[in-house]
Amino acid sequence: APSHTQPCHLQEPPFFPNTLLHNNLPPRQAAATALRVLQHLFHTLSANSTRQHWPSQARNDLLNKLQHHIHHLEQCLRDNAALFKGPRNPLLAINRYFRDIHLFLRAHNHSACAWDHV
Repeated sequence: APSHTQPCHLQEPPFFPNTLLHNNLPPRQAAATALRVLQHLFHTLSANSTRQHWPSQARNDLLNKLQHHIHHLEQCLRDNAALFKGPRNPLLAINRYFRDIHLFLRAHNHSACAWDHV
């Protein structure tokens, strides 16, 4: 993550959903959940607002590795439409978590301090 030189005092960023940390998902659902997290990370880190705070080479290397793992998981999960049905859909928790991260970063102008907190 980017480094910052000034002390920063921000509210706490969103916490990763506990329901995902302690949920024993079947292997295909766990893989699809991991895929969604990687897709969100890729989207977040490839946004123009991140470029100013991340070293280019390190960011590109990370994006390339994320893309590799995303591609691999997508190949394994070609037919995953029926994996998440019912009231406890972990993908909704992931979407909400990353939406809150984007709101947190935007509220703090994507500062190095905000990135450090995230």
